[in-house]
Amino acid sequence: MQLEYTKETSADGGASHVGRMPVHLVNPSHLSFGVGVITPRWLFVLAAATPASHGRPHITDETLEPFDLDTVHPGDVVGVGIHTGNALRGYEIGTLARARGAVVVFGGIHATLYPDEAHNLGGAHAVVKGDGDVAWPLVLDDAARGTLQPIYEAGRVDADEFVSARWELLPAGRYMWGSVQTVRGCPKHCSFCSVWRTDGQKPRQRRVDAVVEEIAELRRRGFRFVALADDNFYPVTLADLAMAERQRNGARLEQLRTLRAERFELMDRLAQLPSDMVFFTQITMEAAEDEAFLTAMRRANIKGALVGVEAVTPEGLKDVYKGFNDVGEALVTRLRTFRDHGVHVLGSFIFGLPSDRPSTFEATADIAERAGLTFAQFVMLTPFPGTIDFNAWEKSLGGISSTVCGGFGHDPSALPPCGRDSRSC
Repeated sequence: MQLEYTKETSADGGASHVGRMPVHLVNPSHLSFGVGVITPRWLFVLAAATPASHGRPHITDETLEPFDLDTVHPGDVVGVGIHTGNALRGYEIGTLARARGAVVVFGGIHATLYPDEAHNLGGAHAVVKGDGDVAWPLVLDDAARGTLQPIYEAGRVDADEFVSARWELLPAGRYMWGSVQTVRGCPKHCSFCSVWRTDGQKPRQRRVDAVVEEIAELRRRGFRFVALADDNFYPVTLADLAMAERQRNGARLEQLRTLRAERFELMDRLAQLPSDMVFFTQITMEAAEDEAFLTAMRRANIKGALVGVEAVTPEGLKDVYKGFNDVGEALVTRLRTFRDHGVHVLGSFIFGLPSDRPSTFEATADIAERAGLTFAQFVMLTPFPGTIDFNAWEKSLGGISSTVCGGFGHDPSALPPCGRDSRSC
């Protein structure tokens, strides 16, 4: 028998509850397309972390269809996950849901970095900073008791506490790719990336059995294509091992070897899955030096990887703190090595670096063509919140206060002209 909640309205219109509270989980988007490319994994992880006492969570991915606010009733809990690109839409949803008497909880990268913003602009009753796997059921329990806290410092949970996604709630036929996470965190510190600050630089690898079980569940639901949605699928490089040996750091060396062995164990298990499975992931350039790793990727049907090239000049790599990448012919050779081992590369390049010159465009296109990339993406440098680049840009404003705006991540009136109007670039 399900318990019915009782509601007590607080002074600001919020509500505290005892018992069952219907839960809505929303992935915001200003545009809905009816179909999605990759499953938004966090929605189904938090659905799995939702205690059974709260019933079946109502999941809305707005890239498929808009959130129906008419389904929200006083006393419901609305959980909204945001990154900088969809924060404004998330704030709209939070404000409207709170006006309907719902308890509003924000999480995600942007809310972790700017919890006050979610409170001030999004109508949040609470913000979860960090991983939600363990914190989410605690938040719901507090909401049910009427003891909800404004901030939950969830931090980074250990890998054995990662929650597997609840894929039975996935709408059939709406996504092209499934997604499974095998590791969180990245040991690098690229200037344009916030992952190493939010997820940490210590790789936290899931149990191989848990990963394979999720992939098998997705396969049963018709997915042949699965994204290994990791911050960095290659967390231990040959250079890392060599450094630990030079330093005669036995404990560090053993830790690295264990992480590396777990990667190979995972790929061995993937190789035992149906041969028509196709996996895609993200990886650093250094994997090209590791023939054993690339061979294992091929056997595991990891047929594609996004590789962050970023820049093709020494000056450009210095700009983005990515000196471990190569340039010139060495770069071409590295990229071709992936293809030689059956791994198709989506090469990612950044334009707009401080050292870029007019000749940079032609030099970049030349490298991309000669390297035999299957795909390439060319993006403008964007200082997203939480990155080194953003901190430098914010410091250059001279103390001007800024808040989220339009998915870029701060007041456009404070941006340099090139950031406000592409015609002035």
